[in-house]
Amino acid sequence: MGDRRLAVINLISGNGRGGSDRLALDISKGLKRRGHRVIWGAPESCELNGEALDAGLELYDPYPPAEKGVSAPRALVRFCRDEAIDIVNSHHSKDRHLLFSARFLDLRPKIVFTRHCILSGIPYIGAFYYNLLDLNIAVSNVVKESLLRGGVSGKKVAMICGGIDIPKFGEPPEEEVSRIRREYRREGAFTIGIVGRYFGGKTFRPDSPSMKGHEFLFRALSAMGDDFQVLVLGVWGESDIRNLRRVAEYCGLSAERLTFCDFQKEIAAFYKIMDLSVLPSRNEGLGLTLIEAMAAGVPCIGADSGGIREIITDGVDGLLFRHGDSRELAEKIRIMRDDKTKRDLFVSNGREKVKRFDIRRTVEETERVFYGLLERK
Repeated sequence: MGDRRLAVINLISGNGRGGSDRLALDISKGLKRRGHRVIWGAPESCELNGEALDAGLELYDPYPPAEKGVSAPRALVRFCRDEAIDIVNSHHSKDRHLLFSARFLDLRPKIVFTRHCILSGIPYIGAFYYNLLDLNIAVSNVVKESLLRGGVSGKKVAMICGGIDIPKFGEPPEEEVSRIRREYRREGAFTIGIVGRYFGGKTFRPDSPSMKGHEFLFRALSAMGDDFQVLVLGVWGESDIRNLRRVAEYCGLSAERLTFCDFQKEIAAFYKIMDLSVLPSRNEGLGLTLIEAMAAGVPCIGADSGGIREIITDGVDGLLFRHGDSRELAEKIRIMRDDKTKRDLFVSNGREKVKRFDIRRTVEETERVFYGLLERK
């Protein structure tokens, strides 16, 4: 079985800007390099489609236009039958719902859903749908535990840790780093990076909690009078930028301290101009941005919650703070700013820790799990 060439579709319904989209593509590229046939199932608007084509992946749009006269589930069933697909792996909830519908139309391949977020909600209600799938892959132990706690059968859950292309973040092109330093870094300022999209609820209020916890960082920095700048990545669009500036002001931090970098398709070089990376989110499934920062040689602080605890060992390769405690976060930032010896230690240990999150290991484990799934009766 292990010598057989697999035919796999990786489905995403997003625009290609999220961390789960990037991980799905990196796994797809890795499986392709290992000799498998991999199809990138994404809408035409996905910004990763060009990279997928460059990597030799085939493209499939899982949501055909209505004028084609066929529903998305029926189109998927037909495609998988005609192309002898072995496994369909979805990465978004919308895609998962597509697979449920297709299964009732006699979708034959094994159906896999990769869960990137911690499962919440009422236990056992959502588990009914997860148990209809052949397998649920969790990207971290905390995500796996949330699935099991929610009532998903242990036979239907596997943990494959998410990973990154380590050399890409460790050694970005020097000319790109120089350009970004000129454009975005303020000379002499201690530069703190936060990478993550902003979502503060359907109706904006400056006091509403955000998905990535930007407000906790802003409150922590509001009383710091030293020269620093906050490098904001992953936030794009005038509305979100304007709202996040309002959140900063509400938290007592001058919006002039914020440097917005808009959406960047490649962010590896940006880490090279950071002195510190902070991820204050409460329910992070894993926290790929911290792994990327460690690979780039940036010391990290994260909230003591979710999958962040699987990346940072407090006091060994970074610092943790109680989620929501901006005073403690402020103290940890001061420690990082003032203690170069500790920063250097965390950078060294972080580079060692990040080897556990090599995308090659993720791909090899995915391949092994897929083969095992096909052997099941």
